[in-house]
Amino acid sequence: MSNIIDLRSISFDTSFLLKDSSLVDGIIKVLKKDGINCYITSTVVSEIEQLKIWGRITKNEYQKVMKRWNSLKPDVIDFKNRFLSDGFGKTCVKSMEEHHGVKPKDIINDCSILVTTLKNGIDIFLSEDYHFTSKITEEVISEIKNLACTEFHMMCGPTLYNLDSKTFLEAYNNKKIDIDIIENNVKLIKKSKKNFWEN
Repeated sequence: MSNIIDLRSISFDTSFLLKDSSLVDGIIKVLKKDGINCYITSTVVSEIEQLKIWGRITKNEYQKVMKRWNSLKPDVIDFKNRFLSDGFGKTCVKSMEEHHGVKPKDIINDCSILVTTLKNGIDIFLSEDYHFTSKITEEVISEIKNLACTEFHMMCGPTLYNLDSKTFLEAYNNKKIDIDIIENNVKLIKKSKKNFWEN
């Protein structure tokens, strides 16, 4: 028998919103139809604006992201306690460096996103970035939770699943997620470099 859980909440990475794929638009359509609670971290909001300002995405790419955003109307979430957020973020950076081999300066935003997502008790985080979706990152999440859950019990609770769009569509059905499908699809992928548009 499959291991099925109810999907209560979902959040999105910059890489997901930027991905040039009909899968992303299909997911957005399904989430809207099913009324799933959607969120986005303040760091992702900032990344999108910075990519536009720095000219690292085209006008058309930015407009596509904003169309997707406006379609989902996600609530913006943050981790308002800067002291604890920074502490958990440092643990994440150290763990990412150890497990993925990525340079700390390239993973600071990812760790801010991950810590905020965990703190807000999100069920699924959609990303096209292997620094989130690799099975290796499960160890990073475990290390953050071990440090954080004494302060925030929400961060010790349900598992956060970081999925790419393909895995999500395979695992999702009628407001439910099949954990067995997720476990069968998550791969041990290690990448030491960081690019927003790289899968």
